[in-house]
Amino acid sequence: MVNDSAIRVLVIDADPTSAGDLASFLTAHHYDVATCSALDGARSAVSSRRPHVLVLATKDHPHAEVEEVRKVYPRLPLVLWTAEAGQELLLDVEAFAPAVPACPSRGFGDVESAVEALAHFS
Repeated sequence: MVNDSAIRVLVIDADPTSAGDLASFLTAHHYDVATCSALDGARSAVSSRRPHVLVLATKDHPHAEVEEVRKVYPRLPLVLWTAEAGQELLLDVEAFAPAVPACPSRGFGDVESAVEALAHFS
């Protein structure tokens, strides 16, 4: 059963194991979490689940992936889960909603903190 008062999160991650691990962690912390493996899957998940926050896991070309997500979802807050560090990664991304980087080396708690902070913007 979905908790209507829970913060809805959509995790976009090409690695199903990583997505599942993060989803399990966030679900255990009372978030309503769905996962998908690509932006194409995100389209149907966003329309049916209406997430408050997107979490994009990216490894290779974060700028391109962020730009692609922002073209489709400019108003959804975004947690960028990437090994690349720093706010400078997001400076060139124009959006109506905030974006926050989170680093896998800091653990899932880093993602949870970012999700919690961004959930109030949606």
